[in-house]
Amino acid sequence: MKIKLKVTLPDSSIREVTTNLFCIAEWERQENRKVSDGRGIGVTDLVAWAFILLKMSEPAVIGTAKTWGEWLEANPTLEIEAMDTTNPNPTD
Repeated sequence: MKIKLKVTLPDSSIREVTTNLFCIAEWERQENRKVSDGRGIGVTDLVAWAFILLKMSEPAVIGTAKTWGEWLEANPTLEIEAMDTTNPNPTD
């Protein structure tokens, strides 16, 4: 599963990140969730994925936040848009 996230930070700068296996596995571990659990993907999941990916690629964007919840609390005006980039027909 690959989902591109467009993150608009409070200073209006934009970062684009794409989920990867590490990101999804880390989210499953931290949140005790599975992509296949049928509960759907919500805003908090997008925030968690963006946090994990930005922490890996641009830790300065995350600052001192230890969790995605702390990061969101410190930046309540974040905007995150998701676009599924998974190939719908991988056997094409």
